[in-house]
Amino acid sequence: MRNGPETSMTDTPAETIMNVLTATRRHCAALLGLLLAAVGVAAVPASATAAASPFVTRTGATLTLGGRPFRFAGTNNYYLHYQSAVARDNVLDKAAASGFQVVRTWGWFDTGLADGSDPTAGSQNGVYLQYWDGSRHPRYNDGADGLARLDVVIARAAHDGLKLVIPFTNNWADFGGMDRYVEWAGGAHHDDFYTDARIRGWYRDYIAHVLDRTNTITGVKYKDDPTIMTWELANEPRCVGSGRYPRSAGCDTDTITAWADEMSTYIRSVDRRHLISVGDEGFFADQPGGDDWTRNGGEGIDTVRLGRLKNIDVLSYHLYPDGWGKTADWGTQWIIEHAKAGRQVGKPVMLGEFGYRDKATRNTVYQRWTDAAYASGTTGALYWILSDRLEDGSLYGDYDGFTVYCPSPVCTTIGNFARRMRGAGFTFAPVADDDTTTTDYGTAVSVAATGNDIAYLPARAVNPRTVDLDPDRAGRQTTVTVTGGTFTVRSNGTVDFTPAAGFAGRAVATYTVRDDLGRTSNRATVTVTVKPQPRPAETLFDFEDGTQGWGPAAFNPDAGTTAVTTAFHADGVQGLRLTGTAGGWFGAPLPAPADLSTRAALSFASPSANGSFAVSFQTGPDSVWCQGDARPAPDRPGTFVLDLTAVAPGCPGLADVRTVNLYLGGNQVQDIDAVTLS
Repeated sequence: MRNGPETSMTDTPAETIMNVLTATRRHCAALLGLLLAAVGVAAVPASATAAASPFVTRTGATLTLGGRPFRFAGTNNYYLHYQSAVARDNVLDKAAASGFQVVRTWGWFDTGLADGSDPTAGSQNGVYLQYWDGSRHPRYNDGADGLARLDVVIARAAHDGLKLVIPFTNNWADFGGMDRYVEWAGGAHHDDFYTDARIRGWYRDYIAHVLDRTNTITGVKYKDDPTIMTWELANEPRCVGSGRYPRSAGCDTDTITAWADEMSTYIRSVDRRHLISVGDEGFFADQPGGDDWTRNGGEGIDTVRLGRLKNIDVLSYHLYPDGWGKTADWGTQWIIEHAKAGRQVGKPVMLGEFGYRDKATRNTVYQRWTDAAYASGTTGALYWILSDRLEDGSLYGDYDGFTVYCPSPVCTTIGNFARRMRGAGFTFAPVADDDTTTTDYGTAVSVAATGNDIAYLPARAVNPRTVDLDPDRAGRQTTVTVTGGTFTVRSNGTVDFTPAAGFAGRAVATYTVRDDLGRTSNRATVTVTVKPQPRPAETLFDFEDGTQGWGPAAFNPDAGTTAVTTAFHADGVQGLRLTGTAGGWFGAPLPAPADLSTRAALSFASPSANGSFAVSFQTGPDSVWCQGDARPAPDRPGTFVLDLTAVAPGCPGLADVRTVNLYLGGNQVQDIDAVTLS
């Protein structure tokens, strides 16, 4: 993702539809018909429908399943083929239980060093799908730790009634992707992937191998399996990648469009039953030379040109305002514009990934985005990312800040959208969202509890005067005392919390709210974390006498190297330099076990300006992995702070920490110093 300045947008016909939707409060059935007509989706008599088929097919701008128009909602998950069976099944089962119809998941995992010395370099849990063995050609792993893993994903999705979207490779370095091909070929530029004849041949060979594979569980060839809805050429293709290889001076929209034309034509020659999409992020090229990087073609993407290719069935685009330097409102317009682009080229449009990091407003943002997708005629939308519990019972971490677990309030909002898309409902009970905040020891705090709660037409809003802080008791409760303190709600929906004397930890209240039609919401929580009483700071690592045991974690020895440096130091005369070769976790054991459960924060100094760190701990005598959802954030120039109270819920072993780890991406260099507890 790249940052760029905002751009103004003009109203579109689809935006007018949104205004009608907002203004009209009655006659929902009539409004639904009006909306469908306005976006060009007419009712189709049964006699005119295509013969029922288990495949999702395209006629013009409409997708069809079983002889009926098919609109959908769903999610993404990247680890289905390399995590345990429990982790895989938990995600797919939750997706189905939440009413989702489609899951997008990875169909590549490329490993192996360029000299062939280690075919499994870069694998996860021993799993890899394609590798380099030094014989001047990639090889395929068809075994139980290879493509057989994807067999089970497809079979399990079919069992759960889900359709799959599967990209063949990745623009980014995660799990190999394009840069792995460039490495194998000895190339010099990221975009060699699109132009080098050998690489294009290897990529076609991999596609052919996958399409012709017979699933060891179902006995069905991939190219004949209706569980697969769409093949994507790549995840987020661009002229630039993760930084290992630069782009060439000649890479532009012609480069990627020609590649997409070649590869989609090849896929169609082998597989005529599945939809094909590019998998791009939907960047426009309608402002060449302009300042808006999402519209000037500078990334090598012209989504409209790609959509016009003969063998591309579905226009794809993604939406990440956080990483793109945009706003949530800009995101709404982005959705409307891509629906318009789909009508322009006469093909369906899929929002393949969308995410928004601010949990305090995510529920309301996702309602606006999904309303826009529905009203503008978007065919489908998949949020990033649904994760669930691993085999040890712990939740897979929210490592990028976008995870929406199910069940949860935001999952309910997306599930309601899925029901609307398949015609199973138009209006729903309000959705109250969970709220969290942190306060200092002994300090009261307030939360705007109803600020992120949503209502559905014909209701106008939730009524903050109906908040009930104890739904299990008869009547409406405006005050409740729990372990840790007392919660009280005001008439405007603000909840005040006063901690009990001497309390540190988490206090939780559960509430419901009604909309102005009297419909009652789900139960949501207000969670207040009271920080521990301040204690004197304790330095864990100062690097004055060397690396102090820091190095790549044992499970990823090729992550990179560590060395002392005098180029950066917060105290003393030297710090530690982390050099990410392949990228991964770096860390060191503590001199003695440390109790972090009574600490407020872990901080470290770094000159980094990108804030891309992640921190984990290994706890207890068995070195149990402990990470949680929180990430260190810049506190002041040169200092990053990890809120340990935010980590605690996902790390029950914080009272017995044995090792501290820091994550660094591939081809990155970061300096750190003064790792300190406070």
